[in-house]
Order: sequence, then C-alpha cells, then structure tokens
Amino acid sequence: MKVIQLVLLLSLVLLLQGCPYFDCNYDDGPPNAPWTIVYSDQTTVRSGNVKPDGKFSVPKYGGESCSQIRQRVRFGTNLNQSLVASPSSVDLNSPPTSGTITGQGFDITYGMPRVDYFDTNTGFLMGSVEATSVNSNGTSLQVNLPDLSSVYSGMYKVKVTNKTYDGYYLNIVGWAYVTGWGRDRPDSDGDGIYDDEDCDPYDPYNSSCAQTCGGTGNEPLTLCGPI
Repeated sequence: MKVIQLVLLLSLVLLLQGCPYFDCNYDDGPPNAPWTIVYSDQTTVRSGNVKPDGKFSVPKYGGESCSQIRQRVRFGTNLNQSLVASPSSVDLNSPPTSGTITGQGFDITYGMPRVDYFDTNTGFLMGSVEATSVNSNGTSLQVNLPDLSSVYSGMYKVKVTNKTYDGYYLNIVGWAYVTGWGRDRPDSDGDGIYDDEDCDPYDPYNSSCAQTCGGTGNEPLTLCGPI
C-alpha cells in the first residue's frame, strides 16, 4: 500500500510541475503546416507538423494549461515545391564547397533562408546552413554545403525554409534531392548488415544487438560490442 501511495504522490508532483508526458490535442491547425512553440520559460522549444485534417498535438510543459499553450503556438506555411539542387550529384571524397538551389518563393525579407539536409533512409538531419545569397526575384539561392565528411553514399533530401518576421524558420518553400557517392557504408564482416547497425561488426555470426555474449555459467552476460 505504501508503494502505491508513493507512486501516486510522485505522479501528482510531476503533473503539477508540468511534466511533458501529456499532450494537448487540437483540431484547428492549418492543414500540413509546420508549427513551433516556445514555452513560458523562454528556453524549451517543441516543433511539429499539422496533419491534413488540421489535428496536431503539443506536449504540456511548465504548468501551462492547454488553452495557454495554444496561444503560444506559431504556424508557418508549406508551399511544398519541387526544387532543383545543383550539383545534384556529389563526390563525397571531394565535395564542392557550395551549390545552387532553384525554384520560387525564396524570401530574404526577415533573413536568409535555411537549408537542411536529411538522410532519406533514416530521416536524420545531416546538416543545416543558411543561404549566402538569393537573387532579386527569389528563384535561385546560393548555399555553402555542410560538412559531409561523415556522410555515406545515398540519396539526401534538401529542405529550404524562409524565416518569419519573429525569427522562426517556419515557412517551408520546398524540397530538392542530392545524391552522394564515393563513400559506401562499410560492412566489415560481410553479413549484410552495415557496421553502424551491427552489434558486432567484425563477427558475421553475431549481428543482433538483442543477443548477449561474453558470459557463461554464473558470469554476468554483457551486451555485444563494439557497436
């Protein structure tokens, strides 16, 4: 009974402190629009995208009510244009220092657009840079490429976002694609699993991180490594 009471007390304390494990759900967002919120501590930030039906969820935080949180949410726009990157194919062993992206709607009114590079396989952000210049009619921008020294061969998705009047990168212009080549992901033991996903990249018979190794009898089992 004391354990149950302690758990309930801790749960109540977390709730009163604004523990971010509860969501505020809304259905009045602009469809497919990006959103962001800076909570009342002026430090904590969360972001996401509105669903096509206008629904979106924002984590509760800092003791604010859902109505207070809703007032803090900022929305952007999503033109979702198909942009063109040049060069569209990059030798990762000798990459260019800059490139060009063409399309429409690049806007420098409140600052240079931001260019984000994502791995299409994992969805991970590989690098983020600001454009160095935009032409007068907003159809072309110049950008320095991010550090590609740890990037492997594959397809990369490039997002261009304009800055809003209050300093947020929320107005998505569109997407382009770039192919990187010349640095394939290693598979040292030849078991068909890349080293960065292999629990033991040097043993072809041990490739699952769910396995344990190095322990028998009364010895403690340990996770396979290196990862």
